[in-house]
Order: sequence, then structure tokens, then C-alpha cells
Amino acid sequence: MSTPAPDSFRITSAPDLVYGVWDDKRFETKSTDWVQVPGAEVHLMLGQGWPSQGARFVATFSAEALCSDTDKDGQGVLQATVFFGDEQGEPVSTNHRFATARGNPEWSSHTLIRTVRFEPDTAVRDVSARVRLKLNGAEGGVQNWFLKIERFSL
Repeated sequence: MSTPAPDSFRITSAPDLVYGVWDDKRFETKSTDWVQVPGAEVHLMLGQGWPSQGARFVATFSAEALCSDTDKDGQGVLQATVFFGDEQGEPVSTNHRFATARGNPEWSSHTLIRTVRFEPDTAVRDVSARVRLKLNGAEGGVQNWFLKIERFSL
């Protein structure tokens, strides 16, 4: 049996729980700060009174996305990610793109996967998963989205 790389993990069983939430409504923004997609949230808690063992969460977010460039320089970027509480899921670089402005704006399907690990701790923590968008020189949004969260206890 080989040892996983430091930035990887091995799952040997089905998830303990799977959550899903979706919406067909269009949400558009021009915000250069992280803004939550309305309804794209799964309530998750850890700690006393909740399963207090640690957990690995794996989020999959799929949506039809649109990005148009406000400066018409072709550099418009729509970023999307999943926050677990205040922590961004991984992997995420400083230049992660969900959609970019290319030619005439049109809706196209995109998917991202993020993961986070929380060590065992009895302190109560809200680690709810929330999809957030952020724009760079653009306006954009999502529609017909689906958020799936898989929980694997440690």
C-alpha cells in the first residue's frame, strides 16, 4: 500500500453523509469582494452536541456561468470557490478562474471541486459550506447551479 502525497488523501469508504442543494435562478454580480450565491449553502457543524470527530468535506459545485469584461480588455475573470465557515476549500491559487470573458458573453457549464479537513475538536464550530463569487474587471454570474457536499469522518 503506497502512502498518499502530502497534498492528497485516500478515501476507502463511502461518505458518511451527502448533502445537495440547487436552484435555477440567475444570480449576477459586479462585486470585487467575495459575495455569496443566494441559497448555495449547506449548514454544517462540528463539536459538542454534533459529531465531534474531525471530518473531511468534499464540495462539488456545478453551474452555468457567464462572465463579461467591463473594460473590454479581455481580462475579465469570474472566480468561484467554496468557503467552509471562514476557510476556503482547497486547492485554490491566487488566480483560480471559474469563467473568463472571451468574445461575446454566453452561458456555459463549469464545475469546481474543493476540499477541507477539520481535526477532532470539542469546540462547537459552524463550518457551513457556502459558494462565493468574486470578479476582476468583469460582471458575471451563475444559474442552474448544484452544490454537493460529501462528509467523511476522520
